[in-house]
Amino acid sequence: MNILLLESSSRNIEFGYSKNDKIVIVKKLDSENNADSLIYMIKEIFDKESIDFKEIDVISLSNGPGSFTGLRIGSAIAKGFCFILGCKLIEIPTLNIIANKYKKSEGNKVYSSVIFTNFKSKEFYTADYTIGNSGLKRVSEYAIKSIETVIKGIYVLNEKNEFDFPDNSEVIDVSGISNINSQLELSIKYINNNRFSDIITAEPFYMKDFVPVQKVRTNKNKI
Repeated sequence: MNILLLESSSRNIEFGYSKNDKIVIVKKLDSENNADSLIYMIKEIFDKESIDFKEIDVISLSNGPGSFTGLRIGSAIAKGFCFILGCKLIEIPTLNIIANKYKKSEGNKVYSSVIFTNFKSKEFYTADYTIGNSGLKRVSEYAIKSIETVIKGIYVLNEKNEFDFPDNSEVIDVSGISNINSQLELSIKYINNNRFSDIITAEPFYMKDFVPVQKVRTNKNKI
């Protein structure tokens, strides 16, 4: 199974390629390049490595929440590949990918994955998770919160922290770790559970899907 992994939802735009569940390519775009450059970078690397696009079986997309423009570009690229090549599509919430990068949680300790949305209003996207013997498990709804509502806890961040979290909170910065390995791990679970998206109806997980501090999805135990 060959998987092209796309991450354009955040400032750290990158992609990866795996063969038989092993990463063979990880490429992070330079800071001066935006999501518009992603397709050109993929073609450049594939040509360099003599990889035929027809070898791709699955496109895995980090599907948000995150950058509105980045999500739209990533979705367009993923759906375009699937339409032209006939490969399957997987959409994984970016909060899940970030949460899965934190491997130190023990004893099903609850921690929160965080994506900043608006530094001026001090708001962020979040959900709570545990990691046990069966792997990552989401134990809350996805939500948008403000820093004023946050209580002491463990917070996993995928970019530089510009908020003042409560005293005695543990803030884990995983921004220096690529999202691709975490995304591949979750992609394999999606494939094994036959959780593919319909490319006709697929769309990014936009901010509109979040309702402040309210439940917005009911399958809270389903990653």
